[in-house]
Amino acid sequence: MFNYRDVLDSGGLVARRRPGYERRPAQLAMAAEVDAAIRAKKRLAVEAGTGVGKSFAYLVPAILYAVEQQVREYDPNDYFELPDDESDSSEAHDAGEKTPPSTSPERVTETAETADVGDLSLKNSTRRVVVSTHTISLQEQLFHKDIPFLNAILPFEFTVALAKGRANYVCRRRFDNAMRGAEQGTLFETDRQTEFRRLKEWLERTTDGSKSELDPPVASDVWNEINCEQGNCLGKKCKYRGRCFFARARERLENANIIIVNHALLFSDLALQEGAILPNYDVLIIDEAHTMEEVAADHLGVEMTEYSVEYLLTRLYNNRTNRGLLVDELEKTNGSPLCRPFKEAAERVIDCILRNETFFDSLREWLDERPQSNGRVLEKNIVNNGLGEGLRAVKRAVLVAADLMEDEGRRQEYLSAANRVTSFIAALDDWLEQRGDGCAYWLERYQSRGRPRIALRAAPIDVAPILRENLFNVIPAVITTSATLTTGSVSKRLASNCDEIDVNPIAVESETESEKTRQAFAFFRRRVGLTGAPARALGSPYNYREQATLVLAKGLELTADATEWHDASPEERTTLNERRLWSAISDYVDETDGGAFVLFTNALQMKRATEALETFFAARNYPFYSQSNGMSRQRMVERFKDGTRNVLFGVDSFWQGVDVPGVALRNVIIVKFPFLSPGHPLVEARLQAIEENGGSPFRDYLLPMAILKFKQGFGRLIRTRTDVGQVVLLDERVHTKSYGREFLRALPDCKLRVDVFR
Repeated sequence: MFNYRDVLDSGGLVARRRPGYERRPAQLAMAAEVDAAIRAKKRLAVEAGTGVGKSFAYLVPAILYAVEQQVREYDPNDYFELPDDESDSSEAHDAGEKTPPSTSPERVTETAETADVGDLSLKNSTRRVVVSTHTISLQEQLFHKDIPFLNAILPFEFTVALAKGRANYVCRRRFDNAMRGAEQGTLFETDRQTEFRRLKEWLERTTDGSKSELDPPVASDVWNEINCEQGNCLGKKCKYRGRCFFARARERLENANIIIVNHALLFSDLALQEGAILPNYDVLIIDEAHTMEEVAADHLGVEMTEYSVEYLLTRLYNNRTNRGLLVDELEKTNGSPLCRPFKEAAERVIDCILRNETFFDSLREWLDERPQSNGRVLEKNIVNNGLGEGLRAVKRAVLVAADLMEDEGRRQEYLSAANRVTSFIAALDDWLEQRGDGCAYWLERYQSRGRPRIALRAAPIDVAPILRENLFNVIPAVITTSATLTTGSVSKRLASNCDEIDVNPIAVESETESEKTRQAFAFFRRRVGLTGAPARALGSPYNYREQATLVLAKGLELTADATEWHDASPEERTTLNERRLWSAISDYVDETDGGAFVLFTNALQMKRATEALETFFAARNYPFYSQSNGMSRQRMVERFKDGTRNVLFGVDSFWQGVDVPGVALRNVIIVKFPFLSPGHPLVEARLQAIEENGGSPFRDYLLPMAILKFKQGFGRLIRTRTDVGQVVLLDERVHTKSYGREFLRALPDCKLRVDVFR
């Protein structure tokens, strides 16, 4: 029967379309594992190094599983030769020998743009595979490149959809109400009318209704009033039901064989008791799985910010500007008995706004009284909950007012606001009472609208039991994959000679794993709840011995025997060491004439480095981009790719998910090992839990987390078979600490150079 080898092996469909195609044994090995896991309804973890081609390795088995009935009925004689003048000359669709009739260029375009491929009444449409990614770049690669290419070469029809949260879509009913509010001045200032005219023109031509289409982006306060808000839908009662963008999107999901999501939506959907976005599915593939624990913790916890409460209340009624949902009804009923419930609701809102300020001021005072605190809260009810009482009064008043509304749409706005108030009440009670078993609770300071604010945060200390119970034990087949899942060395044979890789799957027989593999995957499996699931590490096919040099700087930090050390205060010694660090960065940037990423672990240190070196880079005519200067990550990457002498300073988000192949990036400078701050409340709670269970906080958590991120940073350098360059490590601890060798053992086998500074 037709299988993944017919697509990916020598002489397969991909090879026919791509001249010079090279067989990838590691890709075939991964495809074998994924195929076996899906069909046996098993869990699987696969580390696939850069260049393995992991997206095709999981997409091909997933698609063939989803359309298995077509695969069983497939007759290769249905293929036919394309005339030369009809063949596609693009890189993604190189001219091949045969193409199925159902994959014309028009069909491929439809796949990429509308996520609606083929006949929606396919008999296999109920078989669904969900593919989840962390970064937008990988999501776009899958949806706009990889899947359209596979659709073009596979002789089967399948449907694919990109899942977005409902707040990404405009609601026609809410748009009409908001536009009236803008025209009347009851919701927005009159200067918003220009924005609404632009949106109205867009609504007349859009087929998707997603805010991602809008350029320039729509103002956030406007979008909040017009999106498909959770709990603010009339359903079948809505006069726009037949033209609802979100309903169409849900229909595409229901009819899709392959659904592409991001981790945030996946775990948010998992946390919902009702109103889930994703339809039932029996196969889940989680790419970039090394981010699972953090994303799951974010979306399975509690967050309530000072501004979010203030925004909801002033959206109901803002007595300073005389705007809000209640204003229209107050003006309509002014002087009549019907005005009283709306006036009562407005008074309750005004009172609650004051309570909100008082409540969060008391939390600020609590923090100010503990200047050394990291914000973690270990006691229940640290302040009086006057806000909860006010929110309950608002909810009761809004529900009374809603009962008087004749217009269904306006009434639903009130009910939705009441539901939001209910969610705030629940979050507030949960946080103050610390009702979540196994959760960490803390306060965070942040800035919003030019003012210092406070946020209540809570997250599960250990997501493994939650994921095991609600995900791994529910979804029949779950495949987790990434370029960085292992924290120790695995067989160098896999990394250096992929032609020797055995493509026979071990996915259903975990006992065949080596002890080395078990140890290498132990941290990932334990943290996400995949204990017992088989795992396999497949190294990169790239020749790191020829393509990459690892440079270890030694002697950058002054020691007690240095002359400058004796006469300097501790603060001066820190300054001297930083100056030596900045000098080393400039030297290494000069060594490759730019083309450098400099990766920091600390935003303040990056800011100091930016201030110290931007004049130097300007004098050398290096185009320089730093996250300290406020440019967006996407814009920085776009500009960096446009030249060959650019220099970029970045923190956390640049360590992973950034793909710059070619000569634009040939030098990655890592300033420090990327250890998590043990002072962060959630990290602190995790370390305490490990210690209480008899483990080593450093060895069992901080070190393996740092190794995974270090591997991600190293992986920015070599993205293709022709890339060459160096990774420079400026952290002295690689020489002075025993764990330094563990970072090096986790890397591919590459050339090594040690530079000694004096």
